[in-house]
Formats: sequence, C-alpha cells, structure tokens
Amino acid sequence: MKASVVSPGTERAFIMTLENTDHNYPRVLGYSAAGVVLKVGRDVTDFKPGDRVAGIMPHANIHNVEGRNLVHIPDDVSFEQAAFVRIGVISMQAVRKARLELGERTLVLGLGLIGQMAMQLAKANGASPLIGLDIVESRRCLARELGCTHVFDSREENIEEILQHIGDGRLPQVVIESTGLPGPVELAIRLTGRYGRVIMLGSTRGSTEINFYRDVHKKGIQIIGAHISCNPTDSSYPGYWTFQDNADCFMRFLSEGRICVEKLISQRADHYDYQDIYTNVLHPAEDYITSVIIWEGV
Repeated sequence: MKASVVSPGTERAFIMTLENTDHNYPRVLGYSAAGVVLKVGRDVTDFKPGDRVAGIMPHANIHNVEGRNLVHIPDDVSFEQAAFVRIGVISMQAVRKARLELGERTLVLGLGLIGQMAMQLAKANGASPLIGLDIVESRRCLARELGCTHVFDSREENIEEILQHIGDGRLPQVVIESTGLPGPVELAIRLTGRYGRVIMLGSTRGSTEINFYRDVHKKGIQIIGAHISCNPTDSSYPGYWTFQDNADCFMRFLSEGRICVEKLISQRADHYDYQDIYTNVLHPAEDYITSVIIWEGV
C-alpha cells in the first residue's frame, strides 16, 4: 500500500455502531486505496508485479484483493490522487443513476467528501445551474471553488423561494442527497421540482418522516436508491456500471484534470499517526473533509 483515503462519515458510523451498520467486531476500516502489486495468482492476466494500482482496499500496508476490484493507475496520476478511487466511484454511480441531461438544474445537499465529489461529477455531466447546500461555510466556499455555481446555507428560512428564483420559478430537476443524515432527506424531497429525481447517495443512519402525498405523489417525483452495492459485478449497462468501468473512467478524469481531489485533503498523516487521524474523524473541525493515510515512500 502507498496511500489510502478515509471515508469520514462511513468510518465514524461503524466506529460508533450507528443505525444501519452491521456491528461486527473486530473490523478493518477503509475501502479506497492505491499501491503496487507484489504478487498475483496464477490465473491473473490483467496485472503483474510492479503495476501501480488503485481499488477497493482497507487501511493496511498489505492486502489481498480480487482483480475485478482493481484498476491500473495512469502514469500522470499520483498514488495519493488514485487512492480516492472508490470515493469517486461511489459518487459517480449516483450521478449515473440520475441520468442527468445537459443543462438540468441540479442540487447537491451536503458538501462533505462524497458531496464535493458528486458535485464535480455532476458538473462534468452538464448540470446547470449547479447548486450546493451545506450548513458549513467553509464547505460552501470549497464547493464554489470547485465549480458550484450557487451555494447556500440549507438552514435558510426561504431556501425554497431562493431555489425557485434561480430556476425561473421552478425547483431543481435533480437533487443528490449526500449528507448521510435522516433529517435532510425530507428537505431533499421537498426541494425537488415536479417530475424530478431524488438520488439517495448518502447512507442514512436513522428514519425519516415524509409527507408522500404532498412531496412525492402529487409532484410525480422519483426517489432512486444509489448505494454502491446495487451495481453489477460482471458487465456494465446504462446507468449501472461495474466498479472497474467506473474506476477506469475516474482515473481518466483525474488524468485529464476534470476532477480535483487535492483540495479535498484536510490532513496527510503517516499510518502510525492513527490517533490524530481518528480524532479528526470522530471530532471533526468544521473545515475537515478527509485524511489521506501515507503508508510508505509515496
């Protein structure tokens, strides 16, 4: 292993055994990393020792992984950048499920690590205007820096009127909910325009009360679950790509400069500094997005 990326919301939820986690211990945290192949099985043909790879791997200095959960890293992409691969794929598969069309009004609710990535991918997919909502000012500023056209505090009393003003009287056609909290789910659905789509990207830890007649049935909206486990493992089809196909696309986007991950890094730390890393995860400052764990000689 060379570098791995912390997924703060997920890892915090599992450490604290929040609702919708499996509560199994002991457990290994982490699922997005990059490194170098040391050995391959005798039937492996796509990879060889010495290859630079990224994929679904935990925070560990060495790990066995199936070939279908790995991709090659382009020469002009660093281990640190490539280590964001599964973070990118999680966000990418949600944007694919939204079936975004060029110029569709899109709102990303929650601008943490996953939300910032989803926002950039929605932009790459032609979302316009692109609106971000978060209660943290530093996250709103970062989203604007990364290409969001409008950012607002989601606690604004007249947020619905603000969004209608931006949309010439109409609410967003696509809303990507990425907070991972149960409360904002109701807001995401309420802020979706007629015939729109709500993409459930964040893994919520609790229950939400919804007025389905008012906010779903009467508006004719769709609510689309976008957990990464719903994706195929063998072959891709429209809206549902395999991990490898999504990951290869994400690597190209990094290589072409379409996606920025460097500005999402709040902390770089050696793996021996795990106490500092997980203090940030469990008690994050407002401007904290994620940590990159350095394993050796990156």
